[in-house]
Amino acid sequence: MAAYFIGTIDIEDAETFDLYRSLNPSIVEAAGGKYIIKGQPVSSLEGDDFRSRFVMIEFASEAALQRFYNSPEYVALRPLRERSSKSSIAYINTDSASSDCTAYQIPRFGDDVDLKPVTSTMAELAADDLRIQPTLISLNPVDWKIRSGILAALPFTFPYTPGAEGVGVIEAVGADVKGFRPGQRVMAFSSLLRGGWFANKVDVSASQCALVPDDMSDEQASALSVPLLTAHQAIKLHNGTIERALVIGASGSVGSIATKLLSQITKNVDGICSPSNASHVTGLGGNVIAAEQAAEGQYDFILDAAGGPMIETAYRSLAKGATLVSIVQPVDEARAKAASAQAIRYSAQPDGKQLADLMADHKDLPAPRVALTLPLAEINTALHLLKFGRVRGKIFLKP
Repeated sequence: MAAYFIGTIDIEDAETFDLYRSLNPSIVEAAGGKYIIKGQPVSSLEGDDFRSRFVMIEFASEAALQRFYNSPEYVALRPLRERSSKSSIAYINTDSASSDCTAYQIPRFGDDVDLKPVTSTMAELAADDLRIQPTLISLNPVDWKIRSGILAALPFTFPYTPGAEGVGVIEAVGADVKGFRPGQRVMAFSSLLRGGWFANKVDVSASQCALVPDDMSDEQASALSVPLLTAHQAIKLHNGTIERALVIGASGSVGSIATKLLSQITKNVDGICSPSNASHVTGLGGNVIAAEQAAEGQYDFILDAAGGPMIETAYRSLAKGATLVSIVQPVDEARAKAASAQAIRYSAQPDGKQLADLMADHKDLPAPRVALTLPLAEINTALHLLKFGRVRGKIFLKP
């Protein structure tokens, strides 16, 4: 099914109309539209003579049509359209299955459980939600951990559709939503209990969404929400000045952004990573060191973004009053307290406004290193690679 853009363009000046018609096709093509009728004269059968020219353009969906209509390029043509007092623009949505969704779900936890596609009718859109058509979905380690049951203590409901992060186009907005409209490109970190991004449509609370900057790629928008919020919120757990910081796993998605953010607070940011990633971390403002080079008892803030035995380095490196935050494994609070410090196991919380503010304040955030992009139908392969494949960079899914 499709959505149709229809309009009468009553521009009497031939030169102005030709200019309008010469500019519009490239914008339509870029948005995936197809002309059915391209500015043909209207002949009257009944009533007064029509001097308008009629336009009809087909789009794959209402969301695609709205994205075209709201694009800066099309909006820029408004002065030409406004030269006619009789022109009208409208659209028809013929997609009767717009509430149908195909989601990749699990019926229970387990490494032996494959995600399988299930097509069903979506519930009525909640008043504070956005209905989004994903254009790119980012995988995170938490996705395979949920499927494996590592987070089974949380109250998940089955069948469950995983997927915490992605970018897409708004198809519809709930009755109480302000600041968003259909056709806009948005990014979000959805709450883990709700998930839902492993699908061709997803409902997300508007409070967890942010508009994507015009100059940001889908790859960066899809993969930025979780690491940016995680890094920022982890750093804010420390009360006080950070004179010296250590990031364990400094070249990963969270570690990279944490290194960048910390380098704007202090010049003394040490990062532990593999030698092959040293130049990447250095470019973010970090000083790459080996674990044994970490200064004992000298760091005000330590982020463990890698997990494993490296956390031993963190405990011996804590300064008095310091904060150790691990985003990947349990911490020994008593051990940190014995060193007059604190240790926190932390999971980021979705926050669309905070995400938007951070993007506005930090224009040079590192873009993700793309490992590969797979069709959404290959989600089980993608999760296997994420867990066992030692993939360097982000894995994306394309619906």
